[in-house]
Amino acid sequence: MKTNVSATIDKKLLKRLDTIAKQTERNRSWLLNKAVECYLEEYEDVNVAKERLSEERLTPAQLRKALHVSG
Repeated sequence: MKTNVSATIDKKLLKRLDTIAKQTERNRSWLLNKAVECYLEEYEDVNVAKERLSEERLTPAQLRKALHVSG
């Protein structure tokens, strides 16, 4: 399902968008959807990475023990 969204965009940015739309034979809407999709995926990936950085880390010895692997 799609819905219309209104946004204000800088004229220089719009000109760049139109140039790429012409080069790629895509319309503004398609390009904006892809740009937002890529931005959101990147944002979510960064948040996952931040969460993982705050997790407790095991030492190599603790990891071997947890996996029941002899060192």
